[in-house]
Amino acid sequence: MDIMDLASKGIKKITQNYGKKINKNGPAPEIPKGEPVVFSGKSFRAGFSKAEIMPDLNSGKTYWIAGHGSGHKMEGVLSPVYTSAVWLDCGGEAGMLWIGADIVGLTNVEVQQIRDKVMASGKIPEGTVINISCTHSHSGIDTLGYWGKANILGIPSCGKDPDYMNMMMEKMVNVSCEAYANRRDGKLYSGKIELKDSLQTPRDIKDKHEILYRLRFKPNDGSNEIWIMNFGGHPNSLGGGNRLLSGEYPYFMREDIREATGAEVLFGIGAIGGMDVVHLDDDNVECVKKQGKMLSEGAQRITDEHELNPEMKILRQYFYLPVGNYVLTLLAMRHVMSFNAYACPSSDTGIAMKTELTYMSIGGQKILLLPGESFVSTVYGKYYSAEESATGRGSEINPKPLVEISGDRDMIVYGISNDMTGYVVPPNDFVLHPTQPYLNSTRDRHDKKHYHETNSMGYSAQKTIADTFAGMVESFGD
Repeated sequence: MDIMDLASKGIKKITQNYGKKINKNGPAPEIPKGEPVVFSGKSFRAGFSKAEIMPDLNSGKTYWIAGHGSGHKMEGVLSPVYTSAVWLDCGGEAGMLWIGADIVGLTNVEVQQIRDKVMASGKIPEGTVINISCTHSHSGIDTLGYWGKANILGIPSCGKDPDYMNMMMEKMVNVSCEAYANRRDGKLYSGKIELKDSLQTPRDIKDKHEILYRLRFKPNDGSNEIWIMNFGGHPNSLGGGNRLLSGEYPYFMREDIREATGAEVLFGIGAIGGMDVVHLDDDNVECVKKQGKMLSEGAQRITDEHELNPEMKILRQYFYLPVGNYVLTLLAMRHVMSFNAYACPSSDTGIAMKTELTYMSIGGQKILLLPGESFVSTVYGKYYSAEESATGRGSEINPKPLVEISGDRDMIVYGISNDMTGYVVPPNDFVLHPTQPYLNSTRDRHDKKHYHETNSMGYSAQKTIADTFAGMVESFGD
């Protein structure tokens, strides 16, 4: 048994003891069933605002780049990073506020703090629904915590800078209030386009779902349009050797769209588990610029769109997600990331995390906001067969895909929204290292690498999400 085997055993024991202590405090509080919020009127109104969320480059501080290995110090800037907000209502006072940011993600703890700060401003009507979707840029500042300098076992120290986090949150509050103040009457359209050969994957996923989605708000006064866009590819093409701050392809896509059309864009990623945007140039900087151009041009070619009626129905459901990942639990115990533990006797660690799903219908267009990085098959189907899967088990052990649960294959899914809970992998393709689970990756019976499981909450993540969503669909109604 080598040192990493011993370390894995030690981490497992420490976290399970922690779970036993949490369970001694009694069961987790019951979570009430969410109730849909309905907005309707004669016309949509929308507003937009954005602001840079750049670190203080003259502070002398070390900022850590998030998204690849730990301990990557930021050494320069390729492009600025932004937060943006879209306000949407149906003519009444309250509505929905959708915040975006060029960051790898936020925990639900920070999301709740931002919501509280926005409402405490006194500038946003009571009853407003607030959602936060991150672009998941792998070249942004660490806003989760686990990309600081790592120890000998590869376990990182906290990479979050409190001043940066406070500044970012204040900017989110500011753009939220400005988006509400900028609201205008107009029409809203939903459209999509297939971009063939635009995605690549190391896991041979059957259906890459190469669909670019767009909600397009056209103001009645002829001012600039607002686009809410979605695409299922990681912004990670600058690579693990990158030390430059950047919003990666979403930044260049937004800039190209604004220059070509005048439209402002809020962008969020889709089901990105194991899915990358196709590499378009050997030079990584040129690659992300070309990726942005490809998506910009694709969005401008959308003709398959329809007008949406001015009505919104929104359901948020909190739920407990069992935590099986010993390493992420250890990071939480060390306060590397923000995390509240709840008793969960059925999980491998004895704990669960509280997170959320948000299901919406905007003029009939169904949208689901997911907290982590779901594999495409968990959303849209086309699972591996028993012969193809890593475990040798068939698709019958996997939960029903989310679009089948909703009964709507045109449902748009946003990942890394309102929380960051890691990868969601189908059970029949979920494989852990035999002696170092969650600490190191492994290879399956087909000699394919299984990295994503090490950054998942565990085997039961997909079933928990699917079961929660099924209950939501029942409560949601037509």
